[in-house]
Amino acid sequence: MDCNKNSFSKPDVIPVLDFELSEIMQARDKGNILSLDLEITEACNCACVYCYRYESEGAQPPAADELTAQEIIELLTEAKEKHDLRRICILGGEPLIPVIREKYIATLECCNRLGIEHVTFSNGVALDKETAQLLYDLNASVCLKLNGMNAQTHDALVARAGAFDKSMSAFNHLIELGFGNKRSLSFETVVTKTNYNQITDMWRWARERNIVPYVETLTVQGRSQAHPNDLVVSNEKLHALFVRLNEIDHAEYGLEWEILPPIAGGHRCLRYYMSMYVRANGIVCPCVGVDLQMGSLRTDSIKEILSSEVACQTRYINEHITGKCKTCDLAKSCYGCRGAAYQQGDLFGEDPVCWREQSNR
Repeated sequence: MDCNKNSFSKPDVIPVLDFELSEIMQARDKGNILSLDLEITEACNCACVYCYRYESEGAQPPAADELTAQEIIELLTEAKEKHDLRRICILGGEPLIPVIREKYIATLECCNRLGIEHVTFSNGVALDKETAQLLYDLNASVCLKLNGMNAQTHDALVARAGAFDKSMSAFNHLIELGFGNKRSLSFETVVTKTNYNQITDMWRWARERNIVPYVETLTVQGRSQAHPNDLVVSNEKLHALFVRLNEIDHAEYGLEWEILPPIAGGHRCLRYYMSMYVRANGIVCPCVGVDLQMGSLRTDSIKEILSSEVACQTRYINEHITGKCKTCDLAKSCYGCRGAAYQQGDLFGEDPVCWREQSNR
């Protein structure tokens, strides 16, 4: 792995929230969405074995009913002008796949016109030098997939030979342009039995290059339902890993954060209060881990979607959760992973992955 090193720039603190909690709660009560997860296409050039979105095998083509560029522009305009949208996460599928490049560019150009921050989540396979320059010119922040420190591990988890080398090239292209210093660069991975022993090395690799690491616990859905025993790491081992990552940050980088699932590094999920997940066909759900429908952008306004029964329950999720999550001393600023609870059969149940003991709650 020969990616150039950036000089590590220590932040004052590791941010737990992208927005202040007071901003988030105010947005909820006003019917606003500060953030939006947008699945720009179902097309994908990998077939990750843990993919939350698909159950079928193999890479995916674009769906016939995907939102057009114009529909996305209308969505962003409505969300910005009427609901204070400030940031979107552009997901797939694979956003950088060439077949939807024009729609992708139109989406970023619209964000820039409206003053909306945007982060593109990509597997890096289609991110060549020319695409890296395009991302820089479009003022993009980028989060790339990295599932291991070698091709054997990474390629096995994304089910595509050569994907690791392409991902490393993508990181190099971005770093050479100043990503990681002038522009935000991050990597995302899901903890599995396959890559568990490589996570600490990946973490250090990222820190040394000013790349923000997003290390997440696995929610069993999509493709992972076919072979959970091959992937799922025990809660005890997840806890031990998060503790070790915390120790590394404290001892080697002078960074402090609270040890909580589902994401290491203090990145707490509060999207239910101020966000929504838009599928490629315009169907709106609370998040990628929960497929309950709040409405459709093709038939409903954002205001109508946020007034739906599902939205009213999820945006006030703290009033509905049960079990240990309800009595936890962190309940005001954490409601656990609702996707993990939902996949266990109860959206409002306690987070089955959380390791906090009752004595600490």
